Amino acid sequence: MLRPNKRAKATEDSTPLVQEAADEEASSSHYELEEVELQLVHVLKSNGVAEICKTIKAEIDTSWAVQTAFKTLASVGHFYFSCGDQVLAVSPADGFYDSDGLLLALFALKKFPHHRDVLFPALDTISIYAKLDVERALTFCAVDDAIDILMNCVRNHYDKPEIICITQEALGSLVLNDDIRLHIVSSALIKELTELLRRFKSHIEVSRALLYPLSHLVVLKNMASEFVQLNGIPDTLSILKSYKDDQQVAWYALALLNALTTDVYHTTIIASLSEQRSVHTIARAIAKHVDIEEITLEGFQLLESIASLPDFFQVINQNHILELAYHALSLYKGAQYTHTRLEIKKRVLTFQTCAIQDGRAYALQERRTKGDCVLYTCFLLLTAIAAALSPYNQHTSNETKTLIHALHLPKTFRDTGAVWSYLNGPFSHAVFPTVPTGSMATPNMLGGSNILLGSVQLVQTRLNPSGIAAEQAAFGPWDSAERGYVTLLPNSTLAPACSSNVSCALLNLQSDGWLDNLTSSVKVQWNVYNAALDVHVAMEMFLNFPVGGFIQAAVDATPAYFNIYQGLFLISLLFYVDVAMLCFTIYSVWLAVGKLQRYRQYYFHIAAHLVDFSMVVLWLSVWCTRVQFLVTASFSLITQLAGPSYVSLRDVTLLAQQERVLFAFVSLIMWFNWPRYLSLHNLRYLLCVLEATNGYIVAYIALVLVVLVGVAHCLTLAVSESPSSWIDWVVYGLNAMCRGTLLSSSTYFFFVFNLALSLVVVYLLVPLLRMGFALCPREPPRRMLKPVSSPRKGHRRANMKAAFRTAKTVLKRMLEERQQTVRKLSFSPWEMSEANDAAITAVDRGIPSMLQELHRGIARLAMLDHDLDDVTSNLLKRLQQLHLLLRGNFSRSIKTPPTLGSTKAEFNTSYAQRRIYSTTASDDNTTDL
Repeated sequence: MLRPNKRAKATEDSTPLVQEAADEEASSSHYELEEVELQLVHVLKSNGVAEICKTIKAEIDTSWAVQTAFKTLASVGHFYFSCGDQVLAVSPADGFYDSDGLLLALFALKKFPHHRDVLFPALDTISIYAKLDVERALTFCAVDDAIDILMNCVRNHYDKPEIICITQEALGSLVLNDDIRLHIVSSALIKELTELLRRFKSHIEVSRALLYPLSHLVVLKNMASEFVQLNGIPDTLSILKSYKDDQQVAWYALALLNALTTDVYHTTIIASLSEQRSVHTIARAIAKHVDIEEITLEGFQLLESIASLPDFFQVINQNHILELAYHALSLYKGAQYTHTRLEIKKRVLTFQTCAIQDGRAYALQERRTKGDCVLYTCFLLLTAIAAALSPYNQHTSNETKTLIHALHLPKTFRDTGAVWSYLNGPFSHAVFPTVPTGSMATPNMLGGSNILLGSVQLVQTRLNPSGIAAEQAAFGPWDSAERGYVTLLPNSTLAPACSSNVSCALLNLQSDGWLDNLTSSVKVQWNVYNAALDVHVAMEMFLNFPVGGFIQAAVDATPAYFNIYQGLFLISLLFYVDVAMLCFTIYSVWLAVGKLQRYRQYYFHIAAHLVDFSMVVLWLSVWCTRVQFLVTASFSLITQLAGPSYVSLRDVTLLAQQERVLFAFVSLIMWFNWPRYLSLHNLRYLLCVLEATNGYIVAYIALVLVVLVGVAHCLTLAVSESPSSWIDWVVYGLNAMCRGTLLSSSTYFFFVFNLALSLVVVYLLVPLLRMGFALCPREPPRRMLKPVSSPRKGHRRANMKAAFRTAKTVLKRMLEERQQTVRKLSFSPWEMSEANDAAITAVDRGIPSMLQELHRGIARLAMLDHDLDDVTSNLLKRLQQLHLLLRGNFSRSIKTPPTLGSTKAEFNTSYAQRRIYSTTASDDNTTDL
């Protein structure tokens, strides 16, 4: 029982010892790294680069000595490049080129062509020192076969991508010098680089390294033509499409394509490839890195060259290049981006020209303002208020229902005798009520405040209307084939006693056989006026006489307000609402006409414009119907309705109903169109989600349908019912939905059961589908790219974190020393921040002139020291921001490309100015060539 306790105690005692040992090892390694960086600083300050080059000359036959020396040179160059000349006054490039370091590196490449440990540091040294002093890199041309020596590194190690990468980076650094570019360029070199690009285009590191020198070499026109003939443009676009997320690849590829646009033929090829999908690829690459100044300017300059060709106006507009340019302008704000904004604005003008020249795109460029949204919202609210104030409300609906229910009309009659019994009974009592003796009511007064207007008209249509004299004696004069035989209730022409007695007229018609076997249909029409609501209701009862069946009956009541404002229109709110809607309609017509003149036939190609046009047409139809209704419902019609005869209100009621239907449809379209004016962020996101998931929704619906068909097939075979019963269920459900009636319990259970069953079965099938798709893939799995080791794997790399920490410590110490000096000579830096020339000249005139000059000199010196302190502080911030970039360059890692965005604000001149200067210099060199 004691052994475990002792063992545990021993473990606890040993844990601090292990931790202390680990801490001591970490501190010792950190100390060693700091010592290495301090040695690099010592080499830079003592100008030891020349001594290292002398050592290489003396030990050129020893591979390990050459390897170690070039590693040191490369480390010194990268360290100086990371710190800059503001900290270290001596540049290592001077000693390197004075001691013929570049020639020594070329000689080492030639002497050890198969020694990888020598090739890496030598090529790294060439790359970094060619960047440190571009002009003096011209020493490379002193060796006749220098380019062959450099390319032999690729030819001898054709299967090693890491060597190809470091070699092409060295070549790219060398061709920054225009004279070197003109000296080494040749068709064979372009062909070799293009073949390498085509072979390694599936390798992102090699593609990035090859695009670097090619983007500088194709600036020459003859080399650009050679590159195009070698089919290099499709390879470049393919690389850009595959690795558009990589900043360096996007920058080099866009710069290469941009250099080819000096020839219109090359520009046409770039824009025409892949069914004009190349513009989309370029736009995607710019949108991925729109915050990177270099990529943005290169891309927009390339797109401007494409947009200058009339054949590609539509392609530019379809890819929304103008919106992308506006987005880039909104990102680059501030004085440091003035030139960048000017360059982008020049391109925007070209893209706007494309939009104007392309009629369809010009029609799509319409923008909705906040004023348009407010006006449309007011118009929509007015329609809602007009619907709320409309006289066709619930009271009107109750009135028509009351009149219909008072008739007590059955749905069917067995024969004509039942029809005559109904007309003599319930119908006569409802339409012609009996007036009690001594009552002040008239026979025309119905229940409530309803009044019968005129008489009742009966219209009969027959199966064989011929208008012969024998039928005229029984049915009256023949009117037309549409109206048939017409008679009135009451009717004095039948008998003198029937002038006021409806039952007498009905009995005479029944005795004459007015309804017989040849009767097709009968319409009973009469008009009712409600004094309380001031509404006219056209009543119409239909009697259909089918062959060999019951007589079917139906009744319809259509209201119509002759005065929709219900009183004096000047005091009616609905009148002013109608006037406002009329004004908005005129404004909408004016906008539609303006757009139609502006966009011409393309106005009808855009769905949004078609919706606006349909609303305008519907509103014009509403107002035209209103005018026609006012003309029809005139005073003369009202006078005729007051007479004893029947006057048809069919035209008036149809116009009133048509106006309501049109107003309802236009209101529905306006409500559906209103979200288009809102443009909310969440609504836009919802549209994007629906668009992205459209295929998934369709696939899910298809899967549910497959499950439903399978279940229907199973139940059809298992149940004794016929297959047609399933179709009957569906047809019954559709008919119920069309009629607006409720489904029966059995039908409802049928649909719910099948829907729930399909969902459950789909979720049960998910594991089976996943397993089946995993076992039987339709396409082969993608193979992962083999990771490439670092080109400097053979030697120990210094830690940039420790290097930066050492540099910051030294700079802070220098800053503190300067601040102490300033405090001794004048005043504090935060006080000096408000000093100016006036403060310097503000010296007491009473002291001697020599002391005055001495005082001014001290104050001016303090200001200069303060400015130097600001520069040093900015340098510290710059070192922190460029940590990732310089770490990648220092360690020569090809897995972590530099970050362009972290340094774009630190240059004294913008990328636009540097690009213009570079292009001008290249054109001059091409002319000389």
